[in-house]
Amino acid sequence: MQNHMKYSALLLLSLLPGFAAAETLPNLDARFETSQCEVPCKHPVKREWLMLRGENQVELRDANANHSDLWQWQDDTLDYVYLMHGQQRAIDYTSIDLRLLGIGASENKWQALAKLVTSSELASLEKKPGQPYEKMATEIYQGKLNGVETKLTWIPALQIPLQVEYRYPKHVVTVKMVERYQGKLPVEKTTAKQLQAYQHVDFVDIGDMEHDKHAVAWLAEAKDAPGVHVHPHEHAEHHEHEVN
Repeated sequence: MQNHMKYSALLLLSLLPGFAAAETLPNLDARFETSQCEVPCKHPVKREWLMLRGENQVELRDANANHSDLWQWQDDTLDYVYLMHGQQRAIDYTSIDLRLLGIGASENKWQALAKLVTSSELASLEKKPGQPYEKMATEIYQGKLNGVETKLTWIPALQIPLQVEYRYPKHVVTVKMVERYQGKLPVEKTTAKQLQAYQHVDFVDIGDMEHDKHAVAWLAEAKDAPGVHVHPHEHAEHHEHEVN
């Protein structure tokens, strides 16, 4: 598999002295909560999820889920892997696959996944100093993003919001970091070495597996994998941890 070969190369590169990724985001392992509520808010719908972020990759995983989304930014290219940890299987998507599925693969997409907000979005908002968080400075950003009233508490040292609030006419969406892990994690972070041990299939090859009963059985478990349960040429909606 083309992406499986890439992981082997990345593993070898990471062992070389002086190797450094192009992206320089600080490592971050944290638990987030996304809530949505109609106005006036009485019964918010909440969802907890994990962000496990390295310099050039971010793994997103719903709390208690047995699968996760692994996004990698290398050489101005965004790749995605849908990981099925129970089965030790992986579906690999190239940037071309992502564009064909209508998901996008630009640097803005990467920033929205890894930082929850793009640099250009931050620059468009008004900024003022905020209250310290764990002895780190914060900044308060306010204004409109895509016509939506937005208030964001940003932690420059972590390159992540502490909280983002989007106020729509009839509902409010809030994303907040509720815990930053600095020791033991609630789940195991996926490494390049672990990826090598998984059985990989390229997304583009899935259409040729519809008559393979064994493949159909495990693919049926990939309920959230983009494009897997629709016609290969149709666009699929992808449920992500990023917000509008």
